[in-house]
Amino acid sequence: MTAQLIKTLITNLPRYAEEEGDFYAVKREDLINALCSEQVNQAVAENTVAVCENLLDTLAVLNTDFLQQGEWCFISFPAQLLALSVLTAMSDKESRLFVNNFWNTQGISDDKKNKQRDLMHTIETNRVEYHTSGNAPPIRYIYVAWSIIKLNNQVLFYQREDTHKRFDKTAGDYGLIGGRLNQRDIANCSSNEKYHLPIVQSSHATVKDSLPDTLKRELNEEAGLIFETHYNFTLWRSLKPYRQIQGAAPNHAYTEYYVNVFHIELNLAGYIHLQSKIKSDDRLVWFSLDELEKGETAEGKIAYIKVLFNDFNKDGTALKKALMGLQNSFISEYQFKHGKYGLTLLQNTDKPLYAGVLGKEKVLNVFLMPRQSAILLGLAAHNRGFEFAALINGVLLHSDGWIEVHDVVLQRELMALAAVFEATDFVIENQQDRFFRLSVEPALLFFDERLFAFSVQQADLDSRKSKIPVAISTAAMETAIGMTVSKTEGFVITRRLACDLYKLYQHSFSDDEAFACEDNYKKAKADGFSVVGLKSLLSRREVGKIRFCTKFDVL
Repeated sequence: MTAQLIKTLITNLPRYAEEEGDFYAVKREDLINALCSEQVNQAVAENTVAVCENLLDTLAVLNTDFLQQGEWCFISFPAQLLALSVLTAMSDKESRLFVNNFWNTQGISDDKKNKQRDLMHTIETNRVEYHTSGNAPPIRYIYVAWSIIKLNNQVLFYQREDTHKRFDKTAGDYGLIGGRLNQRDIANCSSNEKYHLPIVQSSHATVKDSLPDTLKRELNEEAGLIFETHYNFTLWRSLKPYRQIQGAAPNHAYTEYYVNVFHIELNLAGYIHLQSKIKSDDRLVWFSLDELEKGETAEGKIAYIKVLFNDFNKDGTALKKALMGLQNSFISEYQFKHGKYGLTLLQNTDKPLYAGVLGKEKVLNVFLMPRQSAILLGLAAHNRGFEFAALINGVLLHSDGWIEVHDVVLQRELMALAAVFEATDFVIENQQDRFFRLSVEPALLFFDERLFAFSVQQADLDSRKSKIPVAISTAAMETAIGMTVSKTEGFVITRRLACDLYKLYQHSFSDDEAFACEDNYKKAKADGFSVVGLKSLLSRREVGKIRFCTKFDVL
């Protein structure tokens, strides 16, 4: 019956000439009467005409001036053709505006998905652009949980998997870790998840209450982080609803976004896990706060944070300021970081530790067994950035000086060593009896000068008149957690200073000349050698005496 009613409607439609521009209108009342002739009651006829009129008006094919007078009149011949095309398809069971299964999305090619997206983009763009009041309602609703993982003025992003499927390729290829809510995230979700779809696909106020569950799921999927095992979180910002014609092909429509941004607080296990994850997954990328202010990195990586920019009135500087005020997601400050202080570890001696203001160090009053000294040396070497050729079983190295220990015996030894240092200014941190570190700023840790060798090329001494390259070589160290790797670091100093240091090494200087050499050494600010763990090339260990500390090789 429906098909027949529409066929009757078609035969009574107004017409518009293909040439010359002749046309005529038909009264709405006449259309209703024509349908009543098909043996349907007045109400059915009126509803059918009203529905079709609304459809054709939505397609913008009817002249609105005539509509206000209760008449149908096409605005052009192409408009008439579109109306006939749509109504004929509706009345003909064999007609389709699209091929069967055109809108199927399962197992189809990207090319077909892109056709779906392009069509939806055109329809939705026109619907929004030509809306009379300029406030077209959205037809798609997305709820998003984003995370802010901030470390050292950087925020962690994740490469979006659907970038190539989006209509706007400039929208951004990296998003904050997190994602959109689905029906399984709804609190107290029953086995009948489909019954949550009407809620999820609407502007339902209670949906945002489930975003913490979305956050937990997404953080696990994208970064392998487990709630409470690795982190906790607090709500940072609930962003203003944001509308945009967007969506990965073919889920493309005028969409209203509801976004909650959460600040992540990592514990040590989470921090260490995340560092390892970042090393193994190149989809995880840091953006500096300066780069976020601009929206992209120098390498051209674009941050997908348009909705976040919108919440700050598109002011990148305001966004940067807000992020600067946000606490780091993990604070791993060393407990001892006195700038002019130092802790020096000596080998094969009954006085293994010297500590104090640089140049005035004294023996640290702790008694260590050889095994304890070897453990402490391993902690210090890792903290100072020494590489290890091999590690003992059950030990893993992490950033910021942390070591992870699974060997029960070594765990106990480390706990006992930590107890020894409780009476000093130096702390061996213990987390969960599994993570340990010597909590001393790395730049304050120094090693036995006998481990180092200073070298210069004879050819450079003979041929260069000003600055010459020199090198510091560090011998491998045997520690309780493994053997370190020997390494060589290069530096540049003046030729005169290199020659004076060599004379000092050969004891060819008088005391006055030695002190003058020390002054020149300080003025030259040649203290960069400390980066390798050597406190200084010169020492006053003997009262009134200046000596060169390491071996000096002319090669």
